[in-house]
Amino acid sequence: MFRDSFDSLGTRTLPERDQSSPPSSICSTSRVGRRESVSGEVSGHESLPVLLSDVPLFNGDDDDGGEQTFQCTLAIIKPEVTRLMYKVECVMTQNGFIVIMKEVLRLSRDQAAELYAEHSQAPYFTRLVDHMSGNPVVVYVLSKRNCVEEWQRLIGPAEVPRAKRLFPVSLRAIYGTEKGPDPVANAFHGSDSPAAAEREIKYFFPNMKLDETTDVQDDLVEYIKDAMMPTISKGLSEMFLIQPNDPLRWFGNWLLARD
Repeated sequence: MFRDSFDSLGTRTLPERDQSSPPSSICSTSRVGRRESVSGEVSGHESLPVLLSDVPLFNGDDDDGGEQTFQCTLAIIKPEVTRLMYKVECVMTQNGFIVIMKEVLRLSRDQAAELYAEHSQAPYFTRLVDHMSGNPVVVYVLSKRNCVEEWQRLIGPAEVPRAKRLFPVSLRAIYGTEKGPDPVANAFHGSDSPAAAEREIKYFFPNMKLDETTDVQDDLVEYIKDAMMPTISKGLSEMFLIQPNDPLRWFGNWLLARD
């Protein structure tokens, strides 16, 4: 089962980095408005945490009226959850995250130790390195407004017992397997600051220049706003009037009938 979930994508070994390569600018700024996030289920038995934040995408009435920061962050699905990556990606999308890059990787112990160098004096460091280098991980570059903070909020606290107690709908509370307070098998990694995001993204994707993604994001927002939202709004209005027994199936068929 584990093999079927990710081996078809292939894995690569992270190459040695060129330490002389200067980091490039990663965060960019654009004006965005707000839309409501929508809830959903990926299975018939498990409700997923997709209502943790609004998803701002469109220009419009913005309560704060200020500039909104479109950021990137590094996200990692740890080995214990790699087989569920498609389910996790559904949660990412429903929370408004744009996947810029994705790689299935096998880290060496040295690479895992370098990634978590700031924890090198912690008593759990060796176990963390062993855990991250034992099986494939899935690495993402995600983009969204206030992406670093929003991803941290979605995955929850690093300590799984605390996440289960205080944030039971966070991803770590749902999928983390760590029994104690150590942040080892807590299912996910997320950059804890914009500076850390820049450093970690360059570690995995040294040739990537994310400052060039601003135009792509702006084009995507404009396309959704101008081409998709009028049709979606019309369909939702009709569905509200008809109130079908199976709204999702009705709306899907309504969209298919209009290409």
